[in-house]
Amino acid sequence: MVAGPVSFERPHTAAAGLLTLRLAAGGFLLPHGLGKLLGWFGGPGIAGFAAELAHFGLPSAAPLPLLLATLQTAVGLMVVIGACTRVAALGSAAFLGVTVALNLPHGWFWMHGGIEYPLLWLLANLAVALTGPGALSLDVLRASRAGSTHGR
Repeated sequence: MVAGPVSFERPHTAAAGLLTLRLAAGGFLLPHGLGKLLGWFGGPGIAGFAAELAHFGLPSAAPLPLLLATLQTAVGLMVVIGACTRVAALGSAAFLGVTVALNLPHGWFWMHGGIEYPLLWLLANLAVALTGPGALSLDVLRASRAGSTHGR
């Protein structure tokens, strides 16, 4: 007799795992956006963010720093709550991709300004974009409400 594969999966495990991934992927990006937007968490605020952009040789004239900081904050929050999740996670990955590109000259290790840390969060956001939000999300809640409305 050959035993089948052992499954450790329990109901709602995948939903809880995807929620955890979303909380990490968006939750680590969100305070960085708020730091740029409002100066929270020791962030630079809009003026400091504009100076950072200029330091890297990127466009920094108003209203671009405000728009970028607002967008970064919004996509981080959207990933966390699971709203338009795939698009928001791709937007988050795009922000992190720029960070990876800007830090590439510093090598791998984040402790030396390298790409290790932003690449981890880029990949986490790509995982969210590829898998979707999971059952514990605003997207699924909205879809189930729409389905129950159409079924009446």
